[in-house]
Amino acid sequence: MCNSFIQDYLTIVEKLFVVLGVFFVAVQIRRQTKASRADHDRQKKQSTIEFYNSLSTESDQFLDDIKNKTLDWSTVNPDKVMRKSIIRYLSRMERLAVGIASDVYDFKILCLMSGRYLTKQYNRFKTYIEEARIHKDAPMLYKEFELLAKRIDEYRKQHPNQIVDKSFHVQQP
Repeated sequence: MCNSFIQDYLTIVEKLFVVLGVFFVAVQIRRQTKASRADHDRQKKQSTIEFYNSLSTESDQFLDDIKNKTLDWSTVNPDKVMRKSIIRYLSRMERLAVGIASDVYDFKILCLMSGRYLTKQYNRFKTYIEEARIHKDAPMLYKEFELLAKRIDEYRKQHPNQIVDKSFHVQQP
């Protein structure tokens, strides 16, 4: 009888340890998953900042050069240098937009860093883009950039408190 009691007791203890072991493993998996997700999100934000900074660095001189120029098909197309620069710039913006659409880059970080600027840039090139779509018979040309600009506008309307006001911008000498 005593031997049977000990065996029953050991069986219960064994099952209890199995349950505790499974619980411990589940907790560890959850913690690891949470840590991996946090690291992934941090890397995504960092990649967004790095890609946008490289885009800005590469484009600053070009954007200064076209500052007061009309950007439509009839002005841009005959000027091979300007056309090549605009296509290069818009292609980079399209890559950024595709990265945002496919969740490779972080949308909220991009909005905070440069949402107003990106929509301004899209609107600046809008006439050229629309005319290029017609002349090249390519209705999807730079479509992701257009969709990104619209998405940023919508986000900014829905979240007016999550944008940086001009009064907070650092004045450049």
